[in-house]
Formats: sequence, C-alpha cells, structure tokens
Amino acid sequence: MTREIGSPVPNRASHEAEQKRFTMVSTAVPIRNSKMFTYVLAAIAMSGYDAVATMQHIGRGVALEGNPLMASLISHNAVLFFLVKMSITALGLLVCYHFSHLRTARLGIKLVVGIYLCLCAYHGMIVWLG
Repeated sequence: MTREIGSPVPNRASHEAEQKRFTMVSTAVPIRNSKMFTYVLAAIAMSGYDAVATMQHIGRGVALEGNPLMASLISHNAVLFFLVKMSITALGLLVCYHFSHLRTARLGIKLVVGIYLCLCAYHGMIVWLG
C-alpha cells in the first residue's frame, strides 16, 4: 500500500520509521552500582534536610552555620544558600559516583553519608530537646 500525496493516512513503512526514530534516542543513564547510587541519593536528601533545618534553627536563634562561607551566604540570601549547598553536594557526590569503581570514591560517598547522618541526628536532637 503506497501513500498518495495529500493522503491523511500515512503508510505503515513511514509509521514504523517514525517509531524507530523515537526509540533510538535513549536518555537513560545506566546505574552501575545500585548500592552506591542509593547512598548518593540518601546523602543528597539529607543535605537538603540539613540546609532547611539549619535555616530554621538559625531563624529560631538556637544554632549557627558551622561553615563561615555558607554562614555569610545564608545571611545574604537563604534561597541562594540552599541552591549553592545542594549544587556543591550533588556535584561532589556525582563525581564520586562516576568514579565509584575506585575504592577511594566509594569511601568518600560513605563518609559523606556518615557525616550527614550525624548532622541529621544533631538537628533531631535540637528539635527534640528544644
């Protein structure tokens, strides 16, 4: 069956070619190490919690930002503080994940997760103890 010019119904061959064109483009990134990827996602989530909790504690006057550069940023603009903190954390973790075939990168990811676990526990204690 051939398609005539001006025909509203495309022929089967052009439909299959169009489907093949769309399925050839893949945007999926392979997850090489699901355990490390989970650690990276957990660290990014904890970093977000740390940023929000820090801003709340500073607003209540019960805590201070420990990093002097981030402290000046948070006093200047809270949204910018959050974006910079999340960007730096995510970029560093993604670089480590890219090199997660190396032991040092895996240890770095685990270290960051451990640090953020401690920070989240610290924020929880501030809330719990008042």
